Amino acid sequence: MDLDDLVGAVSDAFGTPAVLEDRDFNLIAFNTQADEIDAVRAGSILRRRSTADVRSWFEQFGIATATGPVRTPSEPSLGILPRLCLPVRWNGVTYGYFWLLDPEGGLGTPEQLEATAAIAREAGALLAQRARGSRDASLLLANLLAPDDAVSARAVEELDSRGLVQRTAYVVVVHAEQPSREVVPLNLWSLPRHVLATSGEGFTTLLVDLANERMFLIEQAIDRLRQLHAQRLGDQAAARLLVGVGEPQRGLAHARTSHEQAMRATKILAAVPRLGAVAHWSQLGVHRLISCGPRSALVDAVLDPRAQRLLDAGGELVRTAQVFLDRAGNIQELATELAIHRQTAYYRLRRIETITGFDLHRGEDRLTLHLALTMAPLLTEINEPVQGGRRARQ
Repeated sequence: MDLDDLVGAVSDAFGTPAVLEDRDFNLIAFNTQADEIDAVRAGSILRRRSTADVRSWFEQFGIATATGPVRTPSEPSLGILPRLCLPVRWNGVTYGYFWLLDPEGGLGTPEQLEATAAIAREAGALLAQRARGSRDASLLLANLLAPDDAVSARAVEELDSRGLVQRTAYVVVVHAEQPSREVVPLNLWSLPRHVLATSGEGFTTLLVDLANERMFLIEQAIDRLRQLHAQRLGDQAAARLLVGVGEPQRGLAHARTSHEQAMRATKILAAVPRLGAVAHWSQLGVHRLISCGPRSALVDAVLDPRAQRLLDAGGELVRTAQVFLDRAGNIQELATELAIHRQTAYYRLRRIETITGFDLHRGEDRLTLHLALTMAPLLTEINEPVQGGRRARQ
């Protein structure tokens, strides 16, 4: 039987609805054959998990180490009715709990409790197997993304032989930087089956199998990842999670390319907060340059001294140059956007050439100036100290 079947068996044995949660109070399966539920059960079903307060309330009764049924009382302030808890264990380890509402007390005869103890053991074996499989897949994913080519190649073969990911499918890596550098234990096994995951100090990485190029699976994986972080860090901390998404790659052997892109994307988000909390590498455009080195190196490479003279002058000339270059040198569009006469536009462009020494008829000069004007605001936002004695961003 699978876990849904086992929940149904427990429910049938007692003649009342049953719920199965893992040891971290994440909802796994439930059976609703009666109308009576309390606020905690309703919330657990809706949110797929219980709150921290509810978890603390139940754990005070020793359910995490109990080897047999535990009866818990009501707590009106938390909306909790009395319950019968059947710990789900395997080889001395608690992997979850069966919960049954028991408003009258005394639910379950000795025969019923003995019969459902066998069901709990079977559920424990299934949850233990799932946990082991998750750990194995996590290690394989870490090896797949390792810089060592031989280690990565062996992981490709192992993942392929196990059928964990379709070798010819598109894959994409989602790399998430956590708002703290702590190792945060997550229930990664509860992610969708098309997702492999690994986590460590300050990060979680997901490998999303995009069979048939179903791109919506990426957003589903990100949403679930945020839910898992919310369970450990709270909703506000999870909202600050920075998520970078690499480009889809054909086949596992190229997953490291997507991984590198995803990591760079998270660094860009950390450097420029206004970009938001999620970035797809393919959509970052010129922002990609931010991930290519420290700010001091970017300043030296991007801010040509001639362009810097214009930036120092500031004002209407910088705006004129930016619009002119954004509009591919179209004078009419420049004049219209700035609400100025064409002759005024020409006058300003001549002044820009005088200040900078650029010839705006030359493509190379246009490119150099356009890059400098586009990158300059971004470079002032980077949340990294500038190396080499330059001024750090405040």
